[in-house]
Amino acid sequence: FKAATGVTLHRYVVRRRVERARALLQRGDLSTSEVAELTGFAHQSHLAHWMRREIGQTPRDLRRAQPK
Repeated sequence: FKAATGVTLHRYVVRRRVERARALLQRGDLSTSEVAELTGFAHQSHLAHWMRREIGQTPRDLRRAQPK
């Protein structure tokens, strides 16, 4: 898998989950804990950790950057 994609299977799955979480957070109708649960993260802190690592923003950062 890594030879074909350049990333491990785990990292690929995490990135897909983070991208889905980003889309859900940008909708604005779900809480961070609901988004974490829907995207397979055990806790919102795990979601925040992986979002910071993958896209450089936490859920809070992402929401604050959204126009109201």
